[in-house]
Amino acid sequence: MSWKKLGFAFLILFFVCGTLITVGQQPAMAKEMKLIIASYITPSYKDLFTPTKIFADYINEHGKGKVRLEYFHSGTLLKAEELLPGLMQGTADMIFHTDSYIMGTLPILGIIELPFLYESMEDASKKLRIGSPLYELINQELAKKNLFMVATLPAISQYIWTKDKPVRKPEDLKGLRIRTAGRVEAMVIKALGGASTTIPTAELYEALQRGTVDGALCYWGTIPARGLQEVLKYYTKGYFAAYTEEIYMPLDKWKGLPPDIRKLMIESAKLYEKQIFEYAVPVWDKETWPVIKKAGLKETELTREERAKFREMVKPVWDWWKDQLPPGVGEKAIKLATE
Repeated sequence: MSWKKLGFAFLILFFVCGTLITVGQQPAMAKEMKLIIASYITPSYKDLFTPTKIFADYINEHGKGKVRLEYFHSGTLLKAEELLPGLMQGTADMIFHTDSYIMGTLPILGIIELPFLYESMEDASKKLRIGSPLYELINQELAKKNLFMVATLPAISQYIWTKDKPVRKPEDLKGLRIRTAGRVEAMVIKALGGASTTIPTAELYEALQRGTVDGALCYWGTIPARGLQEVLKYYTKGYFAAYTEEIYMPLDKWKGLPPDIRKLMIESAKLYEKQIFEYAVPVWDKETWPVIKKAGLKETELTREERAKFREMVKPVWDWWKDQLPPGVGEKAIKLATE
């Protein structure tokens, strides 16, 4: 081989090796992260279901190529009582969950539920929003269980709904069996002289129809979502308790997310916080309450004096709740919620 040909061969080899090295130095294409998020809420709860879908859809749209949420709703992956264990065991990466189901395991969540605590839903929204002192305090307590609350909807007050007689004063609850969704609600009914029972909302219609229960402590969205306007006759307006829907993730998994994905999650979560006002309230005004009114349920509007009497009788529930937490935590949470 001539020197000329040999030199040309070396030149080709040098070019090929340089190309391979350059290619080897290029960063590998990042693989899209897939996360599973689960909920027991069904589409019949339009006011609560749609905000959860908007949260997932926003992330899937703006995180395309980086992250994708696969949303399993209506208990198709995990039923209500399975959501928190399933999250911690890795069956789901994130969950939407109602605090009343898990307050017994995570007592700090009682600050969302206490009776006559917040002045309004707007007040609750302000106090519980991402980055607020109360939000940070809740997450400090949840961190002890390796859990992180990404966001919560505002606390939605619960009314007393009954089948056979209206409730205007605490004595009216004596002897009544009222369905409750969690421990705080059960303590409220007990403090007011009634008896509480816990059954799934899917079974509540039949329980009311058969007389197994006399009423329920719940928010208005539950009524048409479960067709309960057909078996109830009365409701009493008042902040007898509250609950709502939060987004949870294991804390270590949250911290392990790339910063840009965490930022995207928070962006979507801030939109989620607003959905009660931007979506749910119009649904309540145009669909939920018209169904209830059309069914002929009779409303009891308490006077200021009557509300004060109820508030005084449920104050022991606040003390009971504080005892579920480390010393000083409950008092601090209530101060943040009421100042």
